Amino acid sequence: MTRDLWTEKRLADRRLLGWIVACAVLLPLWQATQARGEEPPRGELRIEGAHITKLVIEGGDNPHTEELTEPNACLRLPVGTYEVQRIELQGGYTCRVPGLAGLQKVVVMEDTPEVLKVGGPLRQEIKAARRGRMLILSHEILGIGGERYSEATRAKPPRFTVYKGDTAIASGQFEYG
Repeated sequence: MTRDLWTEKRLADRRLLGWIVACAVLLPLWQATQARGEEPPRGELRIEGAHITKLVIEGGDNPHTEELTEPNACLRLPVGTYEVQRIELQGGYTCRVPGLAGLQKVVVMEDTPEVLKVGGPLRQEIKAARRGRMLILSHEILGIGGERYSEATRAKPPRFTVYKGDTAIASGQFEYG
């Protein structure tokens, strides 16, 4: 029985040595391929939306920051999975990771263009909820992909007025938070 264990150990050592030799041969070949400057395959990411000034996406080993000047821009990116980190719009509106809902992951493939719907036109959504004798109003600014935007400056919170027919019965200002 001890002889069988000794034989198995020698076979395991040989396999390990084989892997080490294979890696020693293949690693320089891989490095030479990378040194030749071959670019990885690229795919197309189309941005559908208006008023985008900056789109920050990260993917793979290198973070990609793309500054867009045209509303319907096309980006050529290395194939892979990217995550949208931040979107900035004209007028000081921004959307960061928590407000991106299901838009965070973008898969760029070589043959099929990927479409990312973000940005304007924006729509305002106001929700009303009753809590006892209080009426609670919440306000959101949503992009075409359902992402939530906030204003970079909080100097002018949104205002509202409640009408009964043509008569204003209440007005106020939304609080941030």
